[in-house]
Amino acid sequence: MRIGITGSSGVLGKRIADGLVKHQHSVIPFQGDVRNQNEVLEWSENLDALVHTAAIVPVPTVNQDLTKAIMTNVVGTTHLASAAAHTSTGHITYISSSHVYKGSQYDISEDHSLEPTNLYGLTKLQGEQWIQAITENYLIIRVFSFFSSDQMAGFLVPALAERISKSSKKAILELHNADVLRDIADADWMSSVCVPLILKQENGVINCGTGMRHTVLEIAEKLLTALGRTDCVWREKTGDDKNGLVANTSRLKTKLSHFPPFNLEHSLRKFAEDMSANVPKED
Repeated sequence: MRIGITGSSGVLGKRIADGLVKHQHSVIPFQGDVRNQNEVLEWSENLDALVHTAAIVPVPTVNQDLTKAIMTNVVGTTHLASAAAHTSTGHITYISSSHVYKGSQYDISEDHSLEPTNLYGLTKLQGEQWIQAITENYLIIRVFSFFSSDQMAGFLVPALAERISKSSKKAILELHNADVLRDIADADWMSSVCVPLILKQENGVINCGTGMRHTVLEIAEKLLTALGRTDCVWREKTGDDKNGLVANTSRLKTKLSHFPPFNLEHSLRKFAEDMSANVPKED
């Protein structure tokens, strides 16, 4: 199968593309600008299916240039949805986000209230709506939080790691929203779940997360241990919003022949090892 993918140089997109190749499929990356409809349409010809991972993230980046984010995350997605009709199956997989949901103290199912609390989430929700309006042959994967050592510092784990690495010995580090719940995995685990869904060409909306509940404080404390900085401590700053984003994975598990286990401590240790390996050595 010839599968076209956008965002193949991104943290998750790159891993999804590699996973598809490992399953003996031809992956054709999109090298253009999703904001250019003609480029998207020309690329999509003679493909069997599309996977759309390209987006402007994270939240601060969207806030800094909202026009670019709308043109990429919303208008670009309409171009991909229209292009899906040019493929042999007419199928498109859209990598969306848990940020489309209203936060909750309980596990979030696919029919939970769609009330984004930030502009990034709003652009992803609008992308979903255009996908659903333009085509009937779609899979929307709402990805919950993930991390990787090659992720930019605007994301939770890399941002915490950067603060830790710059801190002095026995530092006291302020941690905002310490009690907020997150469902978080590493990018390799996330792609290992997305790839089989893509290959089955499932239809509808599916949450992609571990279903495990961790507070931001728990994640931050485990990261201190992984980085060997147990001399530091976090000073908790709790906010008014107690709601979190944790996936109800019931639908996901019915679609997979195997639901891979996930261990946060192990993954954070791997994250720390990868960070150390990527630090430039002094002459």
